[in-house]
Amino acid sequence: MQQYEAYPFVLNEGKTHYHFQSIGKRGVFEKAIEFSPLNDNVYNLALLDFNPETGEYSDDTITDNGDMREVLATVLKIALHFLAQNPYQTVFIQGNSDSRTRLYQIALGKLFPDVQVFLLIKGYRNGQWSDFEPNGSFESFLIGRKLLD
Repeated sequence: MQQYEAYPFVLNEGKTHYHFQSIGKRGVFEKAIEFSPLNDNVYNLALLDFNPETGEYSDDTITDNGDMREVLATVLKIALHFLAQNPYQTVFIQGNSDSRTRLYQIALGKLFPDVQVFLLIKGYRNGQWSDFEPNGSFESFLIGRKLLD
């Protein structure tokens, strides 16, 4: 996603919520990335949209704002920021639909050549984890930093 600009983001004090704005053909939408622990070392990444009517964030909204590439670039930039701040953690990513998971697959595939030196990316398919392949088809992903011993 090198050719697309990520949106600026703000990190909350707890360092688990990142906020940014999607700016596109339908207007400005408040979005957030939430990292929630799945276990001691793995955090789930959730892309959320703010609903001004309910005052809550949800992961099942489709904004169709025409800026998908910028949003994906922002998601990946935030994941990298989270891992830089938490080098011993791993990030779990899975879309809430097959099409969203496919978008993450495409974004990771474009980013992979630039980050494979310092990130370990695994993909889950057919009941097992394996090394990420940019042209593979995965159900979910794990991203972590390669640590020097």
